[in-house]
Amino acid sequence: MLLTRQQVKASKRNAQRLGQLLQDARKELEQSLAIIEHTAIAQGSWGTSEIAYSQNAHSIIGDILAIANRWDQFNHFEIDEKLSEIEDKLYQD
Repeated sequence: MLLTRQQVKASKRNAQRLGQLLQDARKELEQSLAIIEHTAIAQGSWGTSEIAYSQNAHSIIGDILAIANRWDQFNHFEIDEKLSEIEDKLYQD
């Protein structure tokens, strides 16, 4: 099936959004893991809020990869909607 120019542009834009979301989620996960490591090593304890934050970032990465895995099964409107949901989770601050 041939895509229209608009669909190609939307697909490219969504792919860029997906890549940026993955990059931001990875950074969040790295930061929270660094805090967990530091707390465990320096203080000999676990910070439950940091663990929950790390789990949230890990879950978001899973959501992103699930979209990427099924990319060809969604139209660009569905992808846009799913990316917006992930953005809401990731950037809720």
